[in-house]
Amino acid sequence: MSLRRLHLLKERLRRQGFFWSMQFYYQRICKLIYGLMVFGRKDICIFPDTRLGGIDHMRIGKGFTAGRGLWLEAVTDYPAAGQVFSPELIIGDRVNVGEYVHIGCNHRIVIGDDVLMGSKIYITDHNHGVYRGDNSESPNVPPTERCLTANESVEIGDRCWIGEFVTILPGVIIGEGCIIGSHSTVTHNIPANSIAVGCPAQVLKRWDEDSRRWIRLGSKNP
Repeated sequence: MSLRRLHLLKERLRRQGFFWSMQFYYQRICKLIYGLMVFGRKDICIFPDTRLGGIDHMRIGKGFTAGRGLWLEAVTDYPAAGQVFSPELIIGDRVNVGEYVHIGCNHRIVIGDDVLMGSKIYITDHNHGVYRGDNSESPNVPPTERCLTANESVEIGDRCWIGEFVTILPGVIIGEGCIIGSHSTVTHNIPANSIAVGCPAQVLKRWDEDSRRWIRLGSKNP
């Protein structure tokens, strides 16, 4: 162990106390061991309560870490409606995810590099049934028997920060460098380097490279 890491460990023990520091390192060791067992890699850090479906259809980058209750679901078939899928769930490098995040994919979800997510986030590229147009599902059919929608994607660009309790729905592209505020529901594309909040999420600010400031839409002032 390097001198710098020894110094950091000493500082953590001093600030937080021996018990809490040892609990932190115990949890980290458990997460590393489970990542090694499941993916055969030492750079994936996940809790043993992680739920994984369709792991062969996932591609996870370097340095992935997640909190408790992670659910990654690459849906390959839906027997209730007789459907078969070939999903792609792609997660970039150095992605950090909070607790109880659920990502459900039956077509394609791509998460870029250096993305930070809070807790209790839901990201999906499909729905149970169609609810617009001439082929809408009847409310007389149980939701579990309705066909899953398919062929829509979700893309989250590099260096995005997704807040707590956010929902990201099918067909959405979030550009790089975006911030999505807590409790937002993203139903349409968000341009790069934007701050968006609300239900549905609306862009409030965009980054101005010339002034090096976040500028509120409709105003020259932040």
